[in-house]
Amino acid sequence: MAIHDNVRIIPLTHAVIEQAAHPWPDRWEQQLGRLRWHLSTPYATALMAELFGDVIGVACGFVQGGVGRITVLGFLDEADAPVRERLTSALLDALTEQGCTSIELVAAPADVAKWEHFGFAPHETILRYTGGKFLQATRDEVIHHELEHRLGILHLDRKAFGYDRSALVMEHSYLCVVYMEGTRIRGYALSLLGEGLIVADAPDVGLELQRWHFPIQDHILLPEGNGAHEHLTKQAYRTTVEGIRMVRGAVRPLKVEMCFAWEWGAV
Repeated sequence: MAIHDNVRIIPLTHAVIEQAAHPWPDRWEQQLGRLRWHLSTPYATALMAELFGDVIGVACGFVQGGVGRITVLGFLDEADAPVRERLTSALLDALTEQGCTSIELVAAPADVAKWEHFGFAPHETILRYTGGKFLQATRDEVIHHELEHRLGILHLDRKAFGYDRSALVMEHSYLCVVYMEGTRIRGYALSLLGEGLIVADAPDVGLELQRWHFPIQDHILLPEGNGAHEHLTKQAYRTTVEGIRMVRGAVRPLKVEMCFAWEWGAV
């Protein structure tokens, strides 16, 4: 009997959550926190592949505004190809059943063909910037967000991503800062959402918000073609390809020029 004949695909539970983070030994605590978030968030889904009581694979995602996003996918060596396919398909089915018209993820470059097998198509390249010297924030226009800023934040977010992500954005609004010009919000930064999220309507606004981001995170992810690239390379930031944004189903109109920090790394 093959190993995969004994594997069950079932919801992840708190009882085995520490075991579920083992596929990422170099960032175990970070992934543990991410798994806990998925278990405690009503619009998120967390599944596992279980073999004789042990977790050998975990898959997570969430749904906002009719769009599903895969955020975690990892396996131990005991998970063979059929198990990996079963767990991935189960997550896709679970997200689709929640009414998604599309599902997105960032795929490692080596995994693009694998995701194409599941019906995903490649779109933007996501770059990782590390090791440079950031400038100190100087502008008085950047302030900590208050309740009255929320509609402006959500308007910018929807303009940038093409769909409603209000629950996700507001849930991570702790330490959020906004760029206010008079009564108008021109940008915001959520450094605690994933790898960090910055949305702005112009490069000078986005760059100023990045200066609030770097003391909290030592790196930044950006879609290729964003206006911050020239400034960051001048500040000696090194770039590597984090992954490729891939979409299955309807493609929402992402505005790369408004994304000055991208929250999701490669799964």
